[in-house]
Amino acid sequence: MTAKLLVVDDEPRTAQLTAELLRRAGYTVEVAGSGTEALERVRSDSPDLMLLDYEMPDMEAPEVLDSLRGGAERSPFPVIILTGARHAPGDQVLGIERGATDYIVKGTDRQVLLARVRGALREGSRGGGPIVRGRLRIDAARGEAKLGDRKLKLERHPLLMLHLLAGRAGEAVPRSELLERVWGSSYRGFEHSMEQAVHQLRRELREPGWVETVRGIGYRLVIQA
Repeated sequence: MTAKLLVVDDEPRTAQLTAELLRRAGYTVEVAGSGTEALERVRSDSPDLMLLDYEMPDMEAPEVLDSLRGGAERSPFPVIILTGARHAPGDQVLGIERGATDYIVKGTDRQVLLARVRGALREGSRGGGPIVRGRLRIDAARGEAKLGDRKLKLERHPLLMLHLLAGRAGEAVPRSELLERVWGSSYRGFEHSMEQAVHQLRRELREPGWVETVRGIGYRLVIQA
């Protein structure tokens, strides 16, 4: 099935050029001219991936991400931020910590952009069916995790981190690998975001011992009875 993409940009020419590039690559593409319109489209028909302009008149990318990743109905699909001027490390960290999958500067080579889109779609669908470990069940494709009958309220990065740890339960997963696989970058500035994800996991699991720190290496999921 062809992936559905949503391009969000308040500059019509830029949006249409990006959309046409993606259509030629075989994707079904819709365009939204504002953050508000993008959220309305998501509510009516969720895309498989969103390419989101950082700066728009009504709201910036972090605000759109807050709406997508927060609340009772979280939207787990990948979001790639496209930016012209806002590409300093601090802006990138803010976008990733708010739930962006990737961050691309406008004007990046077309083939690189298409490769990043393919990679984000691949990561979004990775893992196939749910992972079950004892009372813990994680369905990353649907953006859901449960402990017994209780649904865990997890943002995107903690959910993906839990999915990765559960897939290798009992094994110490290095911090560097978690950064690459979950945050899509080896940039050490995201380590604070990783620590916040671990804090959220432990808070939601409510029981000690599930997520264990392995000093000098990373983290391990320990299955509890």
